[in-house]
Amino acid sequence: MTAPTVQWTGQADPAEVTGHAVSRGAGRGGGWWALLPTVVALGLGWWRLDARDLWNDELVTWHVTTLSVEQFRMLVGNIDLVHAGYYLIMSALTTVTGDSTTALRLPSVLAVGLTAGLVTLIGRRLFDTPVGVLAGLVLALLPTVSRYAQEARSYALVTLAAVAATWLFLRAVDRPTRGRWWAYGVLLVLVGWLHFVALLVVLAHLFHLWRSVRGEEPRWRWAASTGIAGLFVLPVLILGSRQSGQISWVENDGDAVLRFLANLTGTTATLALVAALAVLAVAVAGPRWRATVLMLLVWAVLPPVAGYLTAGTLHLFLARYFLFTVPAWALLAAFAVCRTARLATRERLPAAWLAGALVLLPVLAWQTLPAQERVRSNEADGQPRYLDAVRYLGTQVKQGDGVAYNDGFGGSSDVARKATDYGLRDRAHPRDVFVAVPARQTGWLTARECPEPLPCLGDTRRIWLVETGHLDDPLAGLPPAREALLRQRFLIRHVERFDRVRVVLLERKPA
Repeated sequence: MTAPTVQWTGQADPAEVTGHAVSRGAGRGGGWWALLPTVVALGLGWWRLDARDLWNDELVTWHVTTLSVEQFRMLVGNIDLVHAGYYLIMSALTTVTGDSTTALRLPSVLAVGLTAGLVTLIGRRLFDTPVGVLAGLVLALLPTVSRYAQEARSYALVTLAAVAATWLFLRAVDRPTRGRWWAYGVLLVLVGWLHFVALLVVLAHLFHLWRSVRGEEPRWRWAASTGIAGLFVLPVLILGSRQSGQISWVENDGDAVLRFLANLTGTTATLALVAALAVLAVAVAGPRWRATVLMLLVWAVLPPVAGYLTAGTLHLFLARYFLFTVPAWALLAAFAVCRTARLATRERLPAAWLAGALVLLPVLAWQTLPAQERVRSNEADGQPRYLDAVRYLGTQVKQGDGVAYNDGFGGSSDVARKATDYGLRDRAHPRDVFVAVPARQTGWLTARECPEPLPCLGDTRRIWLVETGHLDDPLAGLPPAREALLRQRFLIRHVERFDRVRVVLLERKPA
């Protein structure tokens, strides 16, 4: 028994038949073209993968993978529940691959490579093979994609899950089977568990059903799949929303909007280019492609708009949370270039799209090259190069030494503390002299420090002070009681300077 014929209605497609919507470029053969964008994305992701040190959020990922089951349960009960699914995946992987910088980032590299391949397949299914291949290559060249391919955080995996769910959705609509709809629902659960914001991709799926699919069966199957998936995601959504205070610093003012636009694709100029091509896609779509282009616009635009409008309560207006919309921009840009090339030649040249690709890809690569270099620098959020300082510390520390931290603002840097834990994970670790309860035992990402410094100090003879060098005096900016104690009982013996951080050796004064 053959599967029902599937058909796109759009506005007025002359190929209408009963049933659903047919995918124009999804015929047999040609899917191997997805390997080209996959290889390019993997190559760019692997290029200088460990050139940039782990920054704060990545150090948090490593820290969580070292927790016991009970410690992990305590943590996600207080904070970061939205990332719990990713942390579980990374905890499992690091037991096999280890916890080097490369190993921690490798899942993101692989996720971006697979995403580029799936974007190619989606482009083939919605349009044709040239659009799919060009979209996959555009995605691979975007600096923000390289950035999150080289970051041990969930965003690359979230994007992969959202794109895979979209691909399965289109296949399920194309040739409905129970297995495809079940697979689609399972992937939606994975999307929600990795980061529930990415579930906004279902708005594009709903729009596609409304505008391009005939018949009630696909709609009720979609409703059943999303409804069942929602039952599994709802607890995470409810509990995670109670922790939104941890990102209450996120704003949606003018500066935040500009940062969002620049960070979404990597540079403002890159976003301007792909946005202009998206507008062109609408202009050249015609009745045949209009519904498909509008579906991609829903995918690209509505989730960030929702993040902006709800920023006052949910605090989600950060570009990295919406990385899953970037594939839609790539698809729109690729369609605009290919369609315009064909219209310019009145569709007399079968490979007319190639001329447009040969213009777009070099321009995009040249324009984004400086941003690609920055991605591989140590400038993530202006974080000091703590790991350079920690490597030096590891060569100098002796048994019985202590370590302390000074961020210059009256507190101790938990970023520096995690960097020290990571950098010295396989070496002798100096005692953290002013910590009463380590972070792994507090149920939070921060340690609980001693209310009174003297009892915690004990008889420690040497202290290595890791401080960010905001002031000339390395002891300035410490909590007053701690600063007074160190000035009274210790002498500064040596100062080693690194990029925005210093390591200061303090030795106890003679009796």
